[in-house]
Amino acid sequence: MRESFGAPGAPLVSVVVPTHDVAPWVRQSLESILSQRVDMEVLVVDDRSTDETVDIARAFAARDERVTVHAAETPGGGSARNAGARLARGRYLIFADGDDLIPDGAYAALVASLERTGSDMAVGDYIKFRAVDTWRPTAAMPAFSHHRSGITLADEPTLLYSRPCWNKAYRREFWEASGIVFPDVPRSNDIVPMVSALVGSASIDIIPDVLYVYRERPGAGSMTARAGASASLVSYLTQETACAELVRAERSAELDRVYANLVWDRDGFQAVAKFLAAWEPGDGDGAVAGQLARLLAATGRPGGNVHPLRRLALELAASGRLAAAAVAASAAEGSPAPASAVAGFIDLASDDPTAGLPEPERSVIAERFARQFATRAADPAWREAAAVAREAWGPRATLFSPDPRGEQAAREAGRLTRVAGGPLLVVEGRGHEPGGAPALFDGEASIAEGAARVIDPVSVTWTGDDAWSAVYPVAALPLHRPLTPVLRAPGGECVPVPGEPPIPPYAPRDAFLYDVQDGILVVRRRRHWILRAARRAAILARARLRR
Repeated sequence: MRESFGAPGAPLVSVVVPTHDVAPWVRQSLESILSQRVDMEVLVVDDRSTDETVDIARAFAARDERVTVHAAETPGGGSARNAGARLARGRYLIFADGDDLIPDGAYAALVASLERTGSDMAVGDYIKFRAVDTWRPTAAMPAFSHHRSGITLADEPTLLYSRPCWNKAYRREFWEASGIVFPDVPRSNDIVPMVSALVGSASIDIIPDVLYVYRERPGAGSMTARAGASASLVSYLTQETACAELVRAERSAELDRVYANLVWDRDGFQAVAKFLAAWEPGDGDGAVAGQLARLLAATGRPGGNVHPLRRLALELAASGRLAAAAVAASAAEGSPAPASAVAGFIDLASDDPTAGLPEPERSVIAERFARQFATRAADPAWREAAAVAREAWGPRATLFSPDPRGEQAAREAGRLTRVAGGPLLVVEGRGHEPGGAPALFDGEASIAEGAARVIDPVSVTWTGDDAWSAVYPVAALPLHRPLTPVLRAPGGECVPVPGEPPIPPYAPRDAFLYDVQDGILVVRRRRHWILRAARRAAILARARLRR
């Protein structure tokens, strides 16, 4: 017979720790749990570990009566958590993974809040870390900006953005009455239980202190490493679709809006983009497209704050055009597309679904495609894609590519040798276009009738060996736009001038910022240093007033 809630002799807190091959980390994890100053039991439920995980856990149990070790009867992290929840005797239920860390005082803070308010669950802030980085995923979640007690999900809808099970404490009576269980699925086995808990809670406490430290550990056994597989993605999309149905059943326009943003601009897009970044055609592509289409249909269209390229990537993937989706996703993220997506460049440019995008986004996608071509010019398939993109989107689509006329022409076009700023921008190089002259390509100007916008220098000086020096006054250049050197032929053809000249050191009063991207110099004009200084002073003054 189950022990009743809060029965004499029962611990205040039950901590369920599912484990699977976490021997390098479980010792540190259990030490951080056992250092919490609350009355607790620690239920380690092992899911068929093949390393020393169980031996380490049993050693803890031998010297600390609060720890017990159990074997999961069925495989899967979800089953391990469910088994621990069934064994729990405490008034409050907490989950922790066997490779993470619990900061001092975390459990006391969660329990004290629930004891004071009587809420069904308490939610704490958390951070993530890996060998070279630490970050706070909740930084962009307004729900974690301040302390709240006794609220509902409708009061803080952005709690939907935080769906791990381990940064929360639950009143066990609420957990069991709600019938919440973890599914055994390849990925994302906690998002449906957490959305169920959030929508089902009559009252929720939010504690904006870091109460959990998550260890992100890429490796063969981690979810992170498996995130690119089609079966894993389908698992996530299936669970996300179930979440969409739970949210839709609440009949709240604000919850629907927040959830649509989660799918189209946050978790959903990131999961699909990660899959597409390593995409190769496979048997699972149809399942991915079908399940994504069901999720988008259950979620509805997002608001205007979602970037059009992200929306385009998801819609292409849901329609089964994964090669084109991979290209759109890489453009949205500013990252390289997989080599297998070369057909996607042709697909996008031939049908041009980007035609419906606003002009700034079309310009961005064309320029980012250009960077893809720059490193793959030796591949005939990529040269074919570049030709199609250039015809569809104009010169900008191959701005960063080698000269399309061949390597000899590229050598004749020359190289950049120097760039200098000040009251004037001076760009120097070698090479020529017969009858043409140096210019700057405006990287964000619109393309009209296939002609790119270029800016001519006020003066060009030619010396021997085809060396030239082009001068541009600051006032003639647009603010904050990427400008790249080209040689323009009389017919208007723009040939990029590659080269990595020495970049001027940063100077606060310099009117320009300089960078070299894919072997191409990019210059951006800044506002006058006096205006920038005044703006910084105003920002600092506002910060002091807020403090």
